Amino acid sequence: MSNLTAAELVGCRRPLLVGRLPEDRLVQVWTGCVSRVVKHGFRLAYAALEPPRTGIFDGLEIVIDPDVAFEMQCFILLHLFGHSVQWVAPSLADAVAALQTTTEMPEFMRVLHRYELQAGRLGMQLLHEAGVQDLDHWYSDFVATDWRYVERFYQTGTIPPWEECLTQATETLTPLAIPPLVHRQVEVRYAF
Repeated sequence: MSNLTAAELVGCRRPLLVGRLPEDRLVQVWTGCVSRVVKHGFRLAYAALEPPRTGIFDGLEIVIDPDVAFEMQCFILLHLFGHSVQWVAPSLADAVAALQTTTEMPEFMRVLHRYELQAGRLGMQLLHEAGVQDLDHWYSDFVATDWRYVERFYQTGTIPPWEECLTQATETLTPLAIPPLVHRQVEVRYAF
């Protein structure tokens, strides 16, 4: 009898890395991305946030709760950078406007999904700018997992357990070039 796992027998596209990235890679992601966030004109801070918030942004600053696991901090930095760009890039104003004005739930969910993917693509661009070119699957899986999490929240009205939302991305995100930014304070938004 073979010692292969079921995934090895059937074939597996790639291992799910969310929650399993080695510490040394996380440090590389973090240091490179923090530098790029600052060079794009955003401040970064740590602060104790009221649960369930894990990070917040206001167009000028990204704040992360230090009690969040380090791998999640890396994802939050990338993802909230993407959202920050959306709110201060004049060329992306339509995506933000659609998010704020769509009222019918099925259409709102489509708009929200496009908004989340766009933020993910901007985060992917930041990751590449930081010199990290080999973690596209990891980040794409994180974005897909985050979408499942957000989608379940809107479907149920309750915050689901993160572990129940783990998934693999059907496609690797394509980086989206970071457009010119006009930094300004916007209403505080948050990740949970």
